[in-house]
Amino acid sequence: MSTLNHPLLTEHELIKGCIQQNSACQRMLFEKYAGKMMGVCLRYAQDSMEAEDMLQDAFVKVFQYIGQFKFEGSFEGWIRRIVVNTAIRHLERKK
Repeated sequence: MSTLNHPLLTEHELIKGCIQQNSACQRMLFEKYAGKMMGVCLRYAQDSMEAEDMLQDAFVKVFQYIGQFKFEGSFEGWIRRIVVNTAIRHLERKK
């Protein structure tokens, strides 16, 4: 099944695809949430380049740990928590 022929995947299907390391699903998930999460990063970063670094690190973790998402509560909230924690750690390392 090619995911590119199914642009209307449910969030659940998208997450399952990411757990299976389907790159098309990973791209779709990133495109779906990157804008909102960039806004979160910009609140912590001093400039947009630093925010992009935070976002990149956060999404690496999202894909690394997506298998631990239990489909309870908001997936966006789960991503946001990873993004915020990544941003905070990024700032702590800079000190």
